[in-house]
Amino acid sequence: MQASDGSVAAGGDIGTAITGNGITVTNHYVVSPVLSEKDGGPPAVTAKPISLCRPLDLEIRRAIHEADAPSELPTYVERAHDEQLRKVVSAAASGQSQMCVLVGASSTGKTRACWEAIQVLAGDGWELWHPFDPTHGEAALAGLAAVGPKTVVWLNETQLYLAEEHAGERIAAALRSLLVDEDRAPILVLGTLWPVHWDRLTSPTGPRLDHPHAQARQLLAGRHLRVPEAFTAQDIIAASEAAVTDQRLALALQRAVDGRITQFLAGAPALMERYEHAQPGARAVLHAAMDARRLGCGTALPVSFLEDAAPGYLSPLAFEALDDDWFEEALAYAGYRVTGDEALLRRIRRHPGSDDSMGTCYRLTDYMEQYGRHERRHLCPPQSFWDAALRHLSQHADVGALAWAAIGRWRLRYGRLLSEKSVQLPWRDVRVEFPRHEPNNGWRYVIDDAELEDHLACRALADMAFMAVGESDYEQAADLAMQAAQCCQPDTLAEVALVLEERGMPVEASDLAHEAASFGSPECLGSLAMMRQGRGLFEQAEHYAHEAARYGLTDFLADLALDHEEAGRKEMAEALWEDAARHGHPEALASIARFQHENGDLLGAVQTAIEAADRGDAAYPNHRIKPLWKTLWPHGIEPDGSPSPDPSATEHVHDPNTWW
Repeated sequence: MQASDGSVAAGGDIGTAITGNGITVTNHYVVSPVLSEKDGGPPAVTAKPISLCRPLDLEIRRAIHEADAPSELPTYVERAHDEQLRKVVSAAASGQSQMCVLVGASSTGKTRACWEAIQVLAGDGWELWHPFDPTHGEAALAGLAAVGPKTVVWLNETQLYLAEEHAGERIAAALRSLLVDEDRAPILVLGTLWPVHWDRLTSPTGPRLDHPHAQARQLLAGRHLRVPEAFTAQDIIAASEAAVTDQRLALALQRAVDGRITQFLAGAPALMERYEHAQPGARAVLHAAMDARRLGCGTALPVSFLEDAAPGYLSPLAFEALDDDWFEEALAYAGYRVTGDEALLRRIRRHPGSDDSMGTCYRLTDYMEQYGRHERRHLCPPQSFWDAALRHLSQHADVGALAWAAIGRWRLRYGRLLSEKSVQLPWRDVRVEFPRHEPNNGWRYVIDDAELEDHLACRALADMAFMAVGESDYEQAADLAMQAAQCCQPDTLAEVALVLEERGMPVEASDLAHEAASFGSPECLGSLAMMRQGRGLFEQAEHYAHEAARYGLTDFLADLALDHEEAGRKEMAEALWEDAARHGHPEALASIARFQHENGDLLGAVQTAIEAADRGDAAYPNHRIKPLWKTLWPHGIEPDGSPSPDPSATEHVHDPNTWW
């Protein structure tokens, strides 16, 4: 397998035009030569024929076990997304490089769907490459340059590649280059993401080139399928037919709740039952693990950290009542393998020669991690958690993430101490060696004009739409903008919608704005809200702000609330802040506390401010009005009022604004 000359994966630049529909790319040329492996170029990758791959080795979850099961996987039931995925694979089989990422919650069948889809390629000489050793990021960077035709690049849990702190953008750039390299076509890149990771990589947080994951956002645009959490009525009928010969499916159909067949097959109910019946010690350990993961720690959690963090999750009486070997019993309980060969908390087996500096580590199962992210999202860990992090965590990324989490929850002393510790820890940077003559001796990719010219045909459609607007041919403009959005330019629809709003066509503007949002450009809904607000159409403004909030853009609710405050419409402002709080805007609870304080409800204000700090809202960089907690608690004093154990530790705590 060998990269074509000059590909980004091989350290080169894309030379010119790229055209396509967002998944299939049809035209390009590249420049700059690349050395072969024997001349010092990138190493070959280790790929296997698809027919020789074992699905469980590709991170497909084990299903519930039945003694008479004919295979290690249950009978597969196709659903709507499988038909769409099959079209992508078919295009790859016909010679066009493709990428598709399946987005869905834990245990919804994403990885299994990818596995089933590629079976049609097995008889045509296709191979599969799953980069993960020594780490996902290192393996991908080292091998992408050598990927050749008829290769499935298997990126299960795609965030491990694209969201990697130091290598994610380079990996995304290399994948973009790989997909447009005709000399290496056809390539099929398949991945999976939880919705939270999809949002992190693709949410429109700023201009394209300023986006923290600009390369990943471009890579993923138009290249994903949503996987529903539950089977539809039609899916249940198909599963019932398959269940005649598969006892596992029959059992799932009998016991699964709300059509969650795949979750049951993966053992989720048994995990939840075991969690709900856990004794206080085991539950405390699990809560410590959940909090560590949701606040940014990696999957490997040192056992020493869990042991020291857990006591703070128990009342003093409950802790005193524990047996001397309570922690060992807790690990044994959490590590018991239930239906589907899953455990709440599983010990990570170290391979010979691997890094053992962290000691014995445990990993929280994915399903419980997702449960904890949702159920505990508004809770702040106890003091024992932060103390244990200071004593036992040794990875720069883990400690740095918790430092930020502590600051966001106004645990300023812990934020400062964890930040100082993270600076002292070594970075685990991901690097790739290139030939010595490489001018910058590093990875090189384009983020200037080429970033905006990936799809020239789409850009041309957008330009034609704007020309039609200039000639007041709004129907033609809308049609061209829709074609551009269907490719990769949804911003065109949004801009045309706003022009129509300015020119007194509110119904047409509304229709186009909703279309733009559905194609991935929901900011225009918020812009419509502000424009209607400016004309005094408050109910309409709130409607569009709520529509934008459905896409995760809650700033517009806050903007409307502040606008009402400045105009003296206090009741309307309070109602909007309540709405913003329900949607999770990080400025909302602080503003509600401020209103309570102004109205003389000091106790309510304190309680609301504590809730805001526990959520992590103190880390929000855009508070436009001074949050109440800056008045309630001096620097270094925790929200529970406890003094700093080490008074000298707070002497040099900076104003929190310096952390932002």
